[in-house]
Amino acid sequence: MRLMKLDHESKGQLDAGFEAERRVMADDQRDVHACRNLWRSVLERTVDDMRFLRNNVGTRKLKKHEEARLRRIRENPPADFVQGIWFDQICDYLQVSPERIRRAITEQEASAA
Repeated sequence: MRLMKLDHESKGQLDAGFEAERRVMADDQRDVHACRNLWRSVLERTVDDMRFLRNNVGTRKLKKHEEARLRRIRENPPADFVQGIWFDQICDYLQVSPERIRRAITEQEASAA
């Protein structure tokens, strides 16, 4: 195989191309990282909502914002989300087992009861 000799201008263009590609890859990595953090937060919020629901069912003295949160949670039960296809897709994206996460949530709920 014969190597091509690059003149100074061609080498500069090649270096600029590599730098541009490196920036695109870095931006992609930032996007992936941000997206993973977002979905991780969604899962954490789901667990938090389940805990809030468990701890406040039947509680008579709730503040207005707590009543509103409880109403929102009841309208969209987190347990339904955990059993749904979106949950599976999020877990797949995060590369964690949906069944393992469900089991951990169930164990956490059982130990708190």
